[in-house]
Amino acid sequence: MEITLRINGETKTFSTGFISGRMFRRAIAIEKLMKSGIVTEESLDEIIDYVVGVFDGKFSRDEFYDGVEADKLLPTVLETINQVVGKVSKVTGTGVDPNSPMKG
Repeated sequence: MEITLRINGETKTFSTGFISGRMFRRAIAIEKLMKSGIVTEESLDEIIDYVVGVFDGKFSRDEFYDGVEADKLLPTVLETINQVVGKVSKVTGTGVDPNSPMKG
């Protein structure tokens, strides 16, 4: 899984291969939060902290906020969640989960 951000004027790509079970669990919680339709500054920080966690803190919350284009912020989060959940679904062979994250 990869994410590209603009940091200090440079485009940087970060990758991660290991996704813990805890990140899968958090993906479900983040999905519920996003589906509620009520996103506050605090909940958005929680959502971004999830993405930072998936990438093992290779960039900070502020670097994410400053390095992603505004119109790509939520699609990037959704893509991250979908990749985490999709990786588990692929291994378990369960196909599409009715509780899977929203499509971006």
